[in-house]
Amino acid sequence: MHSALKTGASDLPKLITKRPMLMLTGFLGAGKTTFLREILGELSREEIQADVLLNDRENAQIDRETLRDQAASVAALTGSCVCCEGLDELCGMILAATKSPHEVLLIELNGTADPVPLQESFTLLESQFLLHPRWQVCVIDSRYFGQRSRFRDLEALQLETASHYHLSHVEGLSENAEQELIQTIEGINARASQTTAASICNLLGEAIRKNSGHAVASVVHQKESSNAVEDMGASVPRPHLHDKHQLAHEFTGCNIVFPTAVDPEKIPAWMEQLPDSVIRAKALITITTDPDRRFLYERVGTKVSPCPIPVRQISKIPCSGLFIGPDLKPEEILQLTREMLHPDCHFP
Repeated sequence: MHSALKTGASDLPKLITKRPMLMLTGFLGAGKTTFLREILGELSREEIQADVLLNDRENAQIDRETLRDQAASVAALTGSCVCCEGLDELCGMILAATKSPHEVLLIELNGTADPVPLQESFTLLESQFLLHPRWQVCVIDSRYFGQRSRFRDLEALQLETASHYHLSHVEGLSENAEQELIQTIEGINARASQTTAASICNLLGEAIRKNSGHAVASVVHQKESSNAVEDMGASVPRPHLHDKHQLAHEFTGCNIVFPTAVDPEKIPAWMEQLPDSVIRAKALITITTDPDRRFLYERVGTKVSPCPIPVRQISKIPCSGLFIGPDLKPEEILQLTREMLHPDCHFP
C-alpha cells in the first residue's frame, strides 16, 4: 500500500481558523480592566467566547479574580516589563492559546508597558500566532492625559501604535474640553479612531465571520504544546528598543498580604494616606461585615474609587494589595498598612 495512504488522520497538521486579537494599553489607572469588563459583557451578549491574558507588574492574579466569571479563560502574567524580560513568557502563553477553541484573544498590558516592541514581535511571529486581525485600543484617562510629568512620553508611546482609542472617566468633561483632548490625541496618532465596547464587539464579530472560511494548517499542532512553547523560547525575536523605552523601567511595585478580614470603615482612609509616590493601588480584601465575599478597592493618583467591586470568595489567591509607582518605599507602605488595617499584614 502506498505510504501516503498509511498516514493516519492524527499525523496530519490540524486545520486552525485564525482569530482576532485585541490588546489594551493605557497608563496606570486609565480604566483598562473596566473597559475589558465592558467588552466581555458585550461579547457575552453576542455569545462570543474570549480567552484573556492579563499582565501586571506585581500581582496579575488580583484582576484575574474579578474576570473569572466573564471570560472563557483567564491567564495571568506578572512581570516587571513584559516587553523585555517577560516577552518570552507572553509569547509562550499566546502560542499555547492558539489551541483554544474560543473565538477571540484579549490581552491587557500593564500600565507602564511599551507596546512598540510587542507589536514588532507579534508581526514577526504572525505565522505561529495565527492572530488576524490584531487591534490595539489605547484607553485614555480624560482626567490626566498629558499631565504625567516625566512620563508623558511613555503615555504617548502607548497611543502611537494604537488602531483605536477609548476615552475613560469622561464624567463632568465639557464638550470643549473633550474636543481639545481629541485634538491632542489626533496630534499623536491621527490614524486611531475613537471606539466603545459595543463598537469593538461589532468589529470582533465581523472579523470572526470573515475568518471562519479560511483555515490554515498549523505546524505548531504537530508537537506537544509544552515542547512548542519551549522551542519558541529560544527563537522569540529581540525587538529594537528605542530611547523612550527606559521610562517603562522607572516604575517599581510591591505586594502586601492581608492575613484576615478588615474593618471596611478603615479602608478608604488607609488608601488616602498612601504615599504620593503610589500612582496605582489595588487591594483585594475580605471585610468583617461581609466575610463570604471579597472586594476590590482601587486608587488612581490620589483618588480612591468610591465603589469597591465585589468578588466571589472561591479562590486560593490570598487577599492582598499591590502598589505601583516610581521610587516606592515598600517598608513605609507596609508600616502604614499595619498601623491602619491590621498588625499582621506582611510581604509575601
